Amino acid sequence: MTNNKFFGNVIWTNHALQRLNQRGLTQPIAFQAFSNADKSLAGKNKGTTEYQKRFGNSLVTIIATQNEKNEWLILSCWIDPALPGSIDIKKNEFWKLYKKAGFWGKFWLIFKRQIGL
Repeated sequence: MTNNKFFGNVIWTNHALQRLNQRGLTQPIAFQAFSNADKSLAGKNKGTTEYQKRFGNSLVTIIATQNEKNEWLILSCWIDPALPGSIDIKKNEFWKLYKKAGFWGKFWLIFKRQIGL
């Protein structure tokens, strides 16, 4: 599915579009979390807002801000728990292996990650 830079009267950054693809989220679901959030709170960075919406057992989070023209920019998004096959699941699996590994195991895991295996 192709995501649009302009969707739902907001601007989606390249980072946000990349995260949608990596995390298995659809743009309509992410937009719904932004436009009909269950909860919103100040983001970690100045001028950003975090929007959260629950879909069943999953919590979708959107980070957004307004530019100087008062247009909304979607900066990033994720879903918790992570969807199977997503980059977040792969990172969690790597971290679990890494924590248990000894020196050479960690060396091998980092090496494989660096060469893309």
